[in-house]
Amino acid sequence: MSGVKQVRNKGLLPDLRKEGTLSKDIVLTTKEKHGCHWGDRLFCHHTLASIRRLSFFHPFSIPEESLDIVLAATYNHSTEFMADKVDLYLQPETHGCETWRRIRNTCDKPPPTVIPLGHPMKRGGITERKSPFSVKLMNSGVHSSQTNPGYSRQAAGGAIFFY
Repeated sequence: MSGVKQVRNKGLLPDLRKEGTLSKDIVLTTKEKHGCHWGDRLFCHHTLASIRRLSFFHPFSIPEESLDIVLAATYNHSTEFMADKVDLYLQPETHGCETWRRIRNTCDKPPPTVIPLGHPMKRGGITERKSPFSVKLMNSGVHSSQTNPGYSRQAAGGAIFFY
């Protein structure tokens, strides 16, 4: 599952964004699970089954007949020998594979991002670093000398001499 950890959902509503959409919002009398009247908590706390049974929950795909369930199973008749009758109906989410269905009321917790240098500072915006020695501080013509004043280059050897 690529490092995604599933943790228990402590909220009042299960996360069913992969399964379907709600055509209207669910009215909650309280925003927290604890510290309210038991009747309000019982009314507001939804399970996976109760959300799926709501009239305004529209699932993306539902199996229409038993053949759809068998075709979605993980059983492969060419590789398994003497399989049980139950193997025909075992779905991928039963084995721990990630699918569009959710079996338990859990939330996906992504793995923590790795910070390469150990701190969150990012260096950006600089595409090229110019050397401070190649910067010219005055407008110079084409025929000006490239050496410091008082120094000159000998034509023969290229060494720098002070005159």
